Amino acid sequence: MPDIYQVHHTQLGTIRVRPLETVLEASLRLGLNVPFSCRGGSCHTCMMQSTGSPVPARAQRGLTQVQKDLGLFLPCVCYPEADMRVAPKGSATQASATLAAGPSLKQLDTQATGHRRSEVPSPPQDPSLWAELGHGKRVRQVLDAFYAKVFADALLAPYFHNTTPDHVAGKQYAFLYKSMTGDDVYFGDNPLNAHHWMVISDALFDHRQHLMIETLEQHGLSDDQIRRWTAFEEPYRPDIVKEQAGHRQNQGRVEMRQEGFAEEVLAVGSMCDHCGAEIEAGVTVLYHQRLGTISCAACRPQALHAEQG
Repeated sequence: MPDIYQVHHTQLGTIRVRPLETVLEASLRLGLNVPFSCRGGSCHTCMMQSTGSPVPARAQRGLTQVQKDLGLFLPCVCYPEADMRVAPKGSATQASATLAAGPSLKQLDTQATGHRRSEVPSPPQDPSLWAELGHGKRVRQVLDAFYAKVFADALLAPYFHNTTPDHVAGKQYAFLYKSMTGDDVYFGDNPLNAHHWMVISDALFDHRQHLMIETLEQHGLSDDQIRRWTAFEEPYRPDIVKEQAGHRQNQGRVEMRQEGFAEEVLAVGSMCDHCGAEIEAGVTVLYHQRLGTISCAACRPQALHAEQG
């Protein structure tokens, strides 16, 4: 068995895939512009088409039989078992009509509705809800339980690559703290920028909300408290639900580049996505232009090293 398999892509050229590396990981390591979102086989954004070469069974898990017959596969979960010849989805055959039924997402519709950002304002602050929930104590308990479910969920977990439940729960706690009370304690991206690279359907957003409501009920929140809590999440649906990756927005400008790193002076405080350290406004940080992750000075070397493979 060779140590490295060759994946010959009709547009990207030859991709050398290392042992224990997926086709997507190898493509990104080489700096190739490959569309992707969840990295775990849920969203189908990165789908490619094999042009006659064998496809590992795992790389077609969740696809319809018609899609399998066309040689479609998911490079994000494809560990080659032989050299492959591949092409962008739909380029090898006229597959678009056959795919009209859409990919399956374990009975969820993966086709997003393509929302435009609504002008619905953020909900008014609700400091009384924060107080009712033990001045944040029960909020953190809910979030810890919720993200334990998220990281165990086959559909949601792939969107939290290279992070931990505690880190994500901490960010959401700060977001809700600021939203409910008005205190300036949140140092992360707004929902549009935080999710700009993710391809998420209405059905998947609903799935996430179902898990949240289930968790809120398990922690004894009343129907009224649940309604008030979710009122801080639902208005951001148009920022999150989309059928293709969007762009980060900075001071009203659209950042057109999507790959690689750049430096940015923070207009507002934030936190490092690697170590969780607070970063004050006015500090120059390294950020990934597609994922929107921010690296403090201490974590900058490891971020660059991880990108270079």
